[in-house]
Amino acid sequence: MPFDGTDYQVVSPVAHMLIDGRERVQNGWSQRVMRQRGSVCMIGSLTITDYEVFAVAEQFILDAIHELGYACSSVVAFNDDLCRTKQEVLEVYDTAIAFSTPRTRKQRYWQYPELLAA
Repeated sequence: MPFDGTDYQVVSPVAHMLIDGRERVQNGWSQRVMRQRGSVCMIGSLTITDYEVFAVAEQFILDAIHELGYACSSVVAFNDDLCRTKQEVLEVYDTAIAFSTPRTRKQRYWQYPELLAA
């Protein structure tokens, strides 16, 4: 609970989408196909109920890709690179999730307060 002395943090819609997407990738990752037999690619792992939230989540993923030193122009290009590993994909998700949380967010993301506010 918020006031019981434990570390409590409300998750924003963007962070929630990224956390759920990471879990889906952890359970089964695919390349060159969005969804197949329980496996998903990075974009296919995101359940889109609000396009604006999706757009911000996708940008966090792309920013994480660049932050980690990969030279890909899109999330799809990163995911579908034949040399890509599931561990690299999960690392990108971890970085994107960190970008989407208030404690670790970079200053430039304050432009989306309504999507990031908990």
